[in-house]
Amino acid sequence: MVKKKYAGEQEIRDKIKELFTYRKLTDLMRYAQLDKDKSFVTQLTDVQYQIYLLDAYLESTWLLDEEKLKELWHHIEEALRKLIPEPEDLHPLLAEILEYERIEINCRRNKWPTREPFKKFYTTKSCDVRLIRHLIYLAKPALKEVWKEKAWACYDLITEVNDDVTDIQEDLHTYNGNRFLISMLRKGSKKTSKRYKDQLRSIVNKADDYFCKHGDKGQHDKLYEWTLTRALETLELLESTVQKNDHSLYTSSLILAKMK
Repeated sequence: MVKKKYAGEQEIRDKIKELFTYRKLTDLMRYAQLDKDKSFVTQLTDVQYQIYLLDAYLESTWLLDEEKLKELWHHIEEALRKLIPEPEDLHPLLAEILEYERIEINCRRNKWPTREPFKKFYTTKSCDVRLIRHLIYLAKPALKEVWKEKAWACYDLITEVNDDVTDIQEDLHTYNGNRFLISMLRKGSKKTSKRYKDQLRSIVNKADDYFCKHGDKGQHDKLYEWTLTRALETLELLESTVQKNDHSLYTSSLILAKMK
């Protein structure tokens, strides 16, 4: 049985608050004093809300309805248009969300996320967070003097991996293209664990190199600290998840039943 993604509107809004806090979007708005602009915060939240409704539909429905998808996309565009009024500026911002939707839809064609390069997949998966952050930077361009927008790249990758590992039990009962779960199903826990640990360490090495060069600019030292903290948490979570989870539970995965 497919698990309903959200119980109702309040649960979605609670999830957004959690997302904004963990991904440091709340801190970013507070630093820029945009948190005091209630209209901006409401509009920004609505963009994420509409994206989550699309996400929920993709996770709960295997046979997708094109008209329903169009309706969900219409609401995303309407929400975004309140912040980006020019149509020519709108669609480039949605390109990566479309790309991630393609990855999810490809699961229905027996093309699984494990086919996607690791960092490319998790970069694409962070599309909603990067969109929200970009909207914050557009509203307060001076933020680039505090944190370069691209300086968040490693933080985003690590927190997206954490999200997949955290949600593995929940996603057994959905059609979510959880790359970690799908790797566990298709490649086993040993190979998956090694691959994910190696990739996380590679991301940390990339962060080391970047912040060694740019750490003295703005608040980059603080972002570097956050990145390393999230990496350590994710490595520990990965280890405990692989060791403690009953792997026989994975056989009940809805997505496993769709694999060929």
